[in-house]
Amino acid sequence: MSPWAKCFALCAAFLAGCATAASAAPVTIERIVAKVDQEIITLSELQDLVKEEVSNLARVYKGEEFERRRREMELRGLDALVENKLILRRAKSMGVTVGESELEQAVSSVTDRNRLTTQDFRKYLASQGMTLETYREKVRERLLVRKVESLDVALRVTVSDDEIAAYYKANPDLYREGEERRVQQIFFPTKEGMPEPEVEAQRQKAAAAHKEVGGGADFGETAKKVSQDPAAAQGGNLGFIKKGEVFPEFEAIIFSLKEGEVSQPMKTRAGFHIVKLLEIKRGKAISLESVSSKIRDQLAEEKRAKRRREWISELKRASFLEVHFDPQVQAVSAGATVDPLFRDVREQVTFKLVGVRLARSNEMVGKDRLFWAYGANQKDPRWKSEKVKTDDKLFVGTDEIGVLEKSQREFVNPDPSASLFFFEHNYLLPNAYLGRVHFADVIKEFSLKPNVKKLSLETDSKRVRLEFEVKVEKTRSIVADPREIGQ
Repeated sequence: MSPWAKCFALCAAFLAGCATAASAAPVTIERIVAKVDQEIITLSELQDLVKEEVSNLARVYKGEEFERRRREMELRGLDALVENKLILRRAKSMGVTVGESELEQAVSSVTDRNRLTTQDFRKYLASQGMTLETYREKVRERLLVRKVESLDVALRVTVSDDEIAAYYKANPDLYREGEERRVQQIFFPTKEGMPEPEVEAQRQKAAAAHKEVGGGADFGETAKKVSQDPAAAQGGNLGFIKKGEVFPEFEAIIFSLKEGEVSQPMKTRAGFHIVKLLEIKRGKAISLESVSSKIRDQLAEEKRAKRRREWISELKRASFLEVHFDPQVQAVSAGATVDPLFRDVREQVTFKLVGVRLARSNEMVGKDRLFWAYGANQKDPRWKSEKVKTDDKLFVGTDEIGVLEKSQREFVNPDPSASLFFFEHNYLLPNAYLGRVHFADVIKEFSLKPNVKKLSLETDSKRVRLEFEVKVEKTRSIVADPREIGQ
């Protein structure tokens, strides 16, 4: 990699979350997309922040899928810009500063590692549409953000020895060395996009094989005869399997069985499986002393993430936030005028989740419980709710939802970049994804019907319908107690 390429990578990483100017950016009809108290965020700031990621998306996706992903990227970018403004305001109120020597050291570390002169570095920055002075200010901001996060978040998190011991005791299976399970399977594959009649044919073959085994036929001989698995010739024998060696759905089947037990035909992403557990080799328990440091780090990271969510929510609710940005409208016209989603900066809008209805449950394993996650990314949410049971009509009402933490059921002026991701939980497929609802869509629906007391929306998959109660208050709320945080 050339020095300039290395420099680019370092600069890009260091400036993550900060908007930069670009000389080659398309002409934009400038407007305000958000306000944080009296400070503004402009459309050009947002576009500059996400332009590279949007360009990458355009090379991979087209049409509606590109627009959906672009929209998510822009909303996440807007959320990052809002957070950055809030944290910098917090730094000012705390009197936190970055000294010139500290700033110079941070900038010099980039040039020194890449053996660049100041003149070469200026040329590189110019190629990115930035001056050295602008770059220094961006670095100063990032250092301020890190300092404030350390003071308000990291230094307030501790993990006690009792907490470590309690976690170790509550999760014994996590701290065993190599429990192994020897299994056989009879397998009928399916693939994405397979016509439904072909899928149904495989389902029927699996049902017939299961009936044959249940009637007394030898499992291995039946596997040799009908299984469509490479191990069929060996009677479907897959040998010993440890956790983490196979994909999660298949692992869940294997580790749910008792020794000698044969599963029902189970559907996974790969196809239909009938599994027989032949033998279990118990793993050896790992001592608490050996893993205490790892557990401490894990619990500390979880606490820091939780504390940061609470902290950002405190900062947001102690400020006047006004969002004027809707990426769907923006895609139609660069100069479109969009009414604020929250029309009054003193308007506190609470969306209270009062009902969740599941369209249908998993036919193979049956319904059990639901839970949801909040954030911009399904794989890395800000938090996950506790699990709640559905009734016989696959509905979760106020009694069940009401036992959850307030932050898991009430959303005050929610981030438009965030979503609720819904999952079905059962003993074989503990995280069956059901779809998502964008808070941008919730806010947009409210902006179109500002006087409604209830909103009803479906997930993108049409598998879950949500019911919200809407409450509007003309207040400014300054939050000091994290237990009061509503988002």
